[in-house]
Amino acid sequence: MKQRRSLHLPSLLAGAAVVALAQAASAQMAPGGFGGPGGMQPPPPPGAGQEKEEGPAEEAPEENRPSDLEPLSGYAEQGRHRMQIFELDGYLRLRSDFMHQFFLGQSYTTINTGIPNMNYGLPPFPVPLDCPRPGPNGTPPTSPINCGSKNIGGANLRFRLEPTLNVTDQVRVHAQIDVLDNTIMGSTPDSLAGIEGFNRPPPPSMATAIDTVNNPSGFLSTSQDPPEVGQNGFMSSIRAKRAWAEVDTEFGSIRFGRMPWHWGRGMFYNQGSCADCDVGTTVDRVMGLTTVYGHQLAVAWDLGAQGPTTQQLTLGRNSPDGYPYDLSQNDDGLQLMAAITKIDSPVTLRERVDRGDVVVNYGLQVVYRNQGDVVIPMNTPTAQPSVNGAQPQTPTEVGATAHLGAWSFTPDIWFKLNYKALTLEFEGIGIFGKIDTPGILAMDQKSLTLLQLGWVLASELRLYRDAFFVGLETGGATGDQAEAPGQYLNYRWRFVQQPTGDHAINDFHFSPDYHVDEILFRHILGTVTNAIYIKPATSYWFDLGRTRAVGLNGSIIYSLAQVPVSTPGNDLMWGIEMNVGAGYRNTAEGFYGGFTWGVLWPLGALNRPGPGLWPSAEDASVAQILRIYMGVKF
Repeated sequence: MKQRRSLHLPSLLAGAAVVALAQAASAQMAPGGFGGPGGMQPPPPPGAGQEKEEGPAEEAPEENRPSDLEPLSGYAEQGRHRMQIFELDGYLRLRSDFMHQFFLGQSYTTINTGIPNMNYGLPPFPVPLDCPRPGPNGTPPTSPINCGSKNIGGANLRFRLEPTLNVTDQVRVHAQIDVLDNTIMGSTPDSLAGIEGFNRPPPPSMATAIDTVNNPSGFLSTSQDPPEVGQNGFMSSIRAKRAWAEVDTEFGSIRFGRMPWHWGRGMFYNQGSCADCDVGTTVDRVMGLTTVYGHQLAVAWDLGAQGPTTQQLTLGRNSPDGYPYDLSQNDDGLQLMAAITKIDSPVTLRERVDRGDVVVNYGLQVVYRNQGDVVIPMNTPTAQPSVNGAQPQTPTEVGATAHLGAWSFTPDIWFKLNYKALTLEFEGIGIFGKIDTPGILAMDQKSLTLLQLGWVLASELRLYRDAFFVGLETGGATGDQAEAPGQYLNYRWRFVQQPTGDHAINDFHFSPDYHVDEILFRHILGTVTNAIYIKPATSYWFDLGRTRAVGLNGSIIYSLAQVPVSTPGNDLMWGIEMNVGAGYRNTAEGFYGGFTWGVLWPLGALNRPGPGLWPSAEDASVAQILRIYMGVKF
């Protein structure tokens, strides 16, 4: 068993505050208490939330030491031998998704999207390639999508490594590295290796020739190659995502580097640590923490978007010293964070709850962001002469900066109440700000204001010795009247421009790692936005003994639109979704697995009324998903 590090009292309080904050904040309460709210989640790692065993105390110095026996001086690097030097956490997971009719049975349309060479609108979700496709020059398909192929699916893999290097008792270095990060299994056969123009789709007139010459059939493959950018994929096999240091002092703690950011329930700032998470909030930060009167105080300076650098130019790649430079200070995104929290450690919380105390933890976080200018690129490349026989390089020219004048203020309040078997948790956040020169974000190029709100209120009741869980959750995110007709509904795949006369951006987006359901929010919309939802849920775990258990769970999610005019059907109700599942866990061995089945019954907001904006009326059809998952945590 790992030993607890021996620290001075202020350092211990600060370090414990950070650990407690991460543990309490990352526990997105769900029936069963195993991470994200969207169905059954895998259990926490073995020993999580338990107080680690204290190491042996140092021997106290003798009061009456003989004068002829002077104490020996400490030897170099003595502190390195007080704890485990290297620790390794992480997981290996496999997920398989079988999606039925996620495009809701709707076809391409003849709507004018305003995009050159694309005179048709898209269905709400990508359709199988077996269905009719758009014709040459952006013309819509000649027939509606009524083919028999309504399913897409596959399996993906991730191997996450989270090493910790304990330099001394007070200094630690953390990292996060993903191997085969969400790589679709079977997507990199050796028949794809070295294909010329992998990232450059051919024009329609050459499609047949390219398919024959440069896309050999996977039927002839003999192995799977590792993904490589520009060769057979769009991401590398190994992705180093985070690296940061923690230093404890007598006055508090210092954190610096590229690190995870989590707050409250993870509704907006979510570190993506759950075993079913995909993205996670990462920030380049320098932060200080301390404890005053039982409250944890934190302040941070974040290095946001820096704009073009020399590393993005050919000149930077050929620089002999390899040192990149930021080309402008005025286009940098400045971000400051301050937070105060009151969070009990897991052991203290359990003891107080067992005594029947009402335990309230709470916190307030404030974030300020500012960016003065933005860089306008220029397509005026200039050639460089060859150096030592190397081929001439053509650097990308970057234009001058232009005024942006953007700022935002983001307060986020959180509290959590524990009383016996009841847990009640709330988080509310608002984004308020302004963009003086919005550019393509507004049709009339006039300034935009930011007014966005999001909230979650969740309760959980634990019964029968923490085996039966009943929960009720409601949440919401403001929407915007600006529409993006003819595009996919997923917020990451669409671009919304504020129409003339509309000078406010009001749509708030939950973190995509805050899972509420399995179909509507997680896949079709991409996250909770322009919605209010109500979710009752329950689960029961059957104890098999020896740290093994089997569980059943189910939930119903009823969703409404906050701004009906921006939905495809100009209606109030998104739909009703049911998720049920079963899972197995063995916390001693770190293995978990299970499945989830989901059904979405879409309502008026997902229909296409006609005539009008849509050429013809198309009611949305029922969508289903079957998810199978398994993994090993260590």
